[in-house]
Amino acid sequence: MAKMILTRSAALVGIALAACAVCPAQQQKFPLRAGEWEVSTMLKDAKDPLLLRICLNDDLWTKALSQNPSCTIQGLNVSSKSVNYLMDCTMKTIQMKGKVELTFDGKEHMSGKASIDSTVDGKVSSSLTFVDYRWKAALCGPADVNLKPAPAK
Repeated sequence: MAKMILTRSAALVGIALAACAVCPAQQQKFPLRAGEWEVSTMLKDAKDPLLLRICLNDDLWTKALSQNPSCTIQGLNVSSKSVNYLMDCTMKTIQMKGKVELTFDGKEHMSGKASIDSTVDGKVSSSLTFVDYRWKAALCGPADVNLKPAPAK
């Protein structure tokens, strides 16, 4: 169960970020402050949040969707204050479908929620996940998960 929660949380952080990559079609630049961001993800029934560091700038914002070819995005709605969409991701061990909503609150904060139906080993479960992004520094660091090389296959 803990592995499924961690997998789902990590996937949702990536998906929330990845879906924003299609924003440049309507908005050429990352709309918030570039640099290192701390991402806190909380599942409804979890005791503690999953904390990750990511790097966000114009280039990474644009490339994020191509980093997860397992996902499709539909019904994308982008404004200067938010991003909303429906996602469908099919990966080796999990399938996730649901609605994601991200809200921009100033240049150094965005938050979101995802209502997701997940299928793992034939079992379907629903979850509500909350994601909070906070800008930390102008320079990105070695702990940023989206800068680490992908594991060898």
